[in-house]
Amino acid sequence: MRVEYIYKDEQYLHVQDVHVATRELLVRYNVLGVNDVFAPTVKVLRPHMQLNLLDYETSKTDPQVLTPTLIILEPDYLLDISTLAECFREYGHHPANHILGRLRTGENTLPILLGNIVNLFLDEWVYAETEPDYLTCMKKAFRTYPLELAACPDLEDEGKEREFFAACKLHFNNLRQIIQDTFRAPGYDLNRHDAVLEPSYICEPLGLQGRLDYMQRDMTSFIEMKSGKADEFTRRSHAMPKENNAMQMLLYQAVLHYSMGMQHADVHPYLLYTRYPMLCPASINWGASWGNANWERLPEVMNTRNLIVSAEYLVSTCNSISTTAEQLKQLSPEVLNVRKLSNKLWQNYMAPTISQLQDQMDALNPVERTYFLRLYTFICKELYTSKCGGQLLDEGRTGMASLWQAAAEEKESAGEIILGLTLAENRANDPTRPTLRLNRPPLPDGSVQPNFRLGDSVLLYERNLSEDNACTRMVFKGALESITPTELCIRLRSPQRNLHVLPPESLYAVEHDSMDTTFRSMFGGLAYFLSANPDRRSLLLGTRQPRFETRLDNDIERATQAGDDIRRITLKAQAAQDYFLLIGPPGTGKTSHALRSMVEAFAEEGRELLLMSYTNRAVDEMCKMLSRLNPPRDFIRLGNELSCDEAYRDHL
Repeated sequence: MRVEYIYKDEQYLHVQDVHVATRELLVRYNVLGVNDVFAPTVKVLRPHMQLNLLDYETSKTDPQVLTPTLIILEPDYLLDISTLAECFREYGHHPANHILGRLRTGENTLPILLGNIVNLFLDEWVYAETEPDYLTCMKKAFRTYPLELAACPDLEDEGKEREFFAACKLHFNNLRQIIQDTFRAPGYDLNRHDAVLEPSYICEPLGLQGRLDYMQRDMTSFIEMKSGKADEFTRRSHAMPKENNAMQMLLYQAVLHYSMGMQHADVHPYLLYTRYPMLCPASINWGASWGNANWERLPEVMNTRNLIVSAEYLVSTCNSISTTAEQLKQLSPEVLNVRKLSNKLWQNYMAPTISQLQDQMDALNPVERTYFLRLYTFICKELYTSKCGGQLLDEGRTGMASLWQAAAEEKESAGEIILGLTLAENRANDPTRPTLRLNRPPLPDGSVQPNFRLGDSVLLYERNLSEDNACTRMVFKGALESITPTELCIRLRSPQRNLHVLPPESLYAVEHDSMDTTFRSMFGGLAYFLSANPDRRSLLLGTRQPRFETRLDNDIERATQAGDDIRRITLKAQAAQDYFLLIGPPGTGKTSHALRSMVEAFAEEGRELLLMSYTNRAVDEMCKMLSRLNPPRDFIRLGNELSCDEAYRDHL
């Protein structure tokens, strides 16, 4: 049940049913055995917050009194399962670990590269008709991650390079053993021929979303793969699941239970550590408190989720840098070390990493600190709005919450959903270009045209009943490859070996996808700002002037006197030591003439150039300019095929 919080007394939360405005209810929270469960969440409640009451019982003496098993705060704010699980660390679980994670710079490291390549190996093993060849798979990895491999600083060390590729082969062989032997072993009952890769789930009841690595089509078993280390220190005889990994599996179980109707006891989660190899049931009690992810720990995990969302709510609604500063004060070893560790791992590695972030914030001058706090607050507000949206006058519901809050008819009238789609061609099992071609029903006269463009990220799900939506069905993510009045084509993000996961007799719906990638990049940018040296920060904030070389002053003066604007602009750009700004209205030749001249000038100097823009359309304009250079120069276009002009796709 969805309710709105009003106030609390010593025993009850006073709430209002959001669907029946006049219906006030009492939620019992302060009774024996219940108070401890709900205490963290109850402390952070504020008037008008929305709550989901799960598995509640109604009092036999008073139907207005409810006792829930779980209380979910602001459920429209979908938190990523992996983000929540990462709050459970060796030194204890704390909601501020969420902030710690978002303010870390995204380094191109060997462990991240290894994880990406091992995921590619899993796809190859699942889809293989014959046994995959290691060298063939590695060549595909090089085609998939060319820049990451070329730009990884650790691979410049020959010793580390040898170790890395030896690790790739080890993980490949371990996957062979797991899939060929362990999958078939008694008690596992895993069948790669009846699997779904990377299915996505949106769970409004719990306020969570996530994407699994591997799932059996009937949802009775799933696998989450890890290329890193398990817990090798708790037991000397063998490795065990890390607490954050075990919590991640518990949360996936909960999502399947509350969104897909699967009884949690009937779902078998497995953690696959490809380093060992080790495919272990994640629900086993391994003996250590942090390795045990039994169902009884779900309230504890959801309280952590509620505290994270409460902090985000507070920053977003207060819109005060002092409130934001208070939240960030929690990023200290003293606060986060809940288990009071004092071993070498904590003192030498964990605590210094946390302290470094706080030290960086303390080193900011007043202008830099105000900028950082204001921008952090702004990004939090934007993120909250993108998730929860709101009711805007004459604009319908906004934000990702419209997936379940807005009626299908409401979204259809706004052009935000396409209903009644049928499969015309299913090529989801194509490993290089997994596509679906769907027939569209004719639109009635006067209907709003769907608001979809080529390259848009979309969600696809079965919709055979009016109550079906993205929260109650398995979701497939992809990009819109083509759209006409009679059909559309979607390229799936992950190929599906098993075509039965998309039944030909079903009806389908397509909606816009909403991803946190942009916001992660924004927070990452703030992390880089913190780690920058003072001179760099001063330059970025304009508290010092950009520097220019003087050797070209005479040439600039002559170009000015001759009225040669393009040469003058190019020379000034060449003289810039920090940055050069060229400002002008659209259509004045900034790209076609000025930028072209700059590129030619810098290329003659043998400089390496990276051209960027905020939109794919603008990047295509740059490609058009580059294709006209004299003499011709080759270039690499970064991006997605569907968001790149066809004329430049051979440069991708």
